[in-house]
Amino acid sequence: MKLFLVPFVLLITCIGSAQTTNFGLVYKVYNTTVYNPIDSSITYQVMDSTLVRLAKTNPTTCYVQNAGPHYLKDEAINMTGTAINTVDSSFVFIGMSKMHQLNLADGAVISSVDLFNPLATNSTQSYFNNFIFNQSDTSIYGLATRDDSLGIYGNFLAKVNTSTGLITEISPTSVGESILMAGATIDPYQMIYYYSDGIKLIGLDLYNGSIYSADSVTYPVGFSGFGNFAYSCFDNTIYGLLSKEFTSLVPNPFDPTNFIYQLDSTKLYLGTINPATGQVSCVGVNPIQCSNNYLMNSGGAIDPATSTYYFNDGEKYIGVSLATGLVQSACIETYEEGEQFILFRNNTNCVGASFIRLNPALNSPSNSIENYQVFPNPSAGKITIQSTNKLLQTLALYTIDGQQVFFESNIQSSSKCLDNLSLEKGVYFLIIDQTSTMKIVIN
Repeated sequence: MKLFLVPFVLLITCIGSAQTTNFGLVYKVYNTTVYNPIDSSITYQVMDSTLVRLAKTNPTTCYVQNAGPHYLKDEAINMTGTAINTVDSSFVFIGMSKMHQLNLADGAVISSVDLFNPLATNSTQSYFNNFIFNQSDTSIYGLATRDDSLGIYGNFLAKVNTSTGLITEISPTSVGESILMAGATIDPYQMIYYYSDGIKLIGLDLYNGSIYSADSVTYPVGFSGFGNFAYSCFDNTIYGLLSKEFTSLVPNPFDPTNFIYQLDSTKLYLGTINPATGQVSCVGVNPIQCSNNYLMNSGGAIDPATSTYYFNDGEKYIGVSLATGLVQSACIETYEEGEQFILFRNNTNCVGASFIRLNPALNSPSNSIENYQVFPNPSAGKITIQSTNKLLQTLALYTIDGQQVFFESNIQSSSKCLDNLSLEKGVYFLIIDQTSTMKIVIN
């Protein structure tokens, strides 16, 4: 399943300190005026082309500035997700058939690769939806959508390599068939990926792709429709947009002796959801002063520096206080060159987060360090890691409470010595190539 912007934006009408930067995509449509061949006095616009660029916005002025002069021409946009990779300072999105990686500094294309899922029945099924970057292991996770071995349509938690387009599934079986265009988010501390199927908020274990939680979403009386959600590392909470319907009792036009409820209006509120119970709560008592719409799955960015939730209501770029639910800023967007600012993400939320919940496989006797040798263990501080069948790619060392004390990527060697790390005595976990984990003791 792919959902695209080509070149219009869908609107969902809801039923119901120093600022950091929000990066997103800005697009512009170029039209030509043509004459009606039957009546030359009538003219109309025909689309010639579209340009898609990386852009950033100032929340105070709502001025959308191009990241640089670079652009992609006539490229559709998959509206289900984008990601900011803070390790290599890139912005990732999916077009009609390719995954694009753009440089945050100037918007230049770093790579454009075809997506490929080796478990899909054919290349046209290499879908990767609702994807997001996880700060605690620097990987991009999303839902691989395809038919399973029995021909049954389903979704599988997966990660993607932005350099090659390779989709690697983590879930051994489908986690469900439905995806609601409400967003996706990750708790980097607990290593849980969250999405909605329209009924439940589903949490998937990033370690093994299994369902960690799946609770039906429940609302306060009169509220409904929790969407555009994002995880805040500022207070370890999932925020989103909640809607409330206002009705009045009017005579039934088909039976004047009876009365029915008529929808008068819908108001948006900032809300939170408890992933352990599915319970949605309203932040504050005041509705957000806006058009009561929001651009489908295209915002939900949290600025940890100002504790602000940002979204686009189709008219204005709006910032809402995480503490009170009150509007902090709201202004109509203006553009250096463009017509709509979409799929934006904040470049600092959750930066530096480390996982606390450990891989459950560590407690399993079947967990091994096959193909790797690590010695000495216990160690006085110097550790050597050797691979017996391939070159080492990445190494990460964590304390028992999840704090990262060492990380190195692109090693490209069969052996690596860790020394002079000034480690305190205790138990550590060494993760090799993001696939194998070993307990290390420093004495």
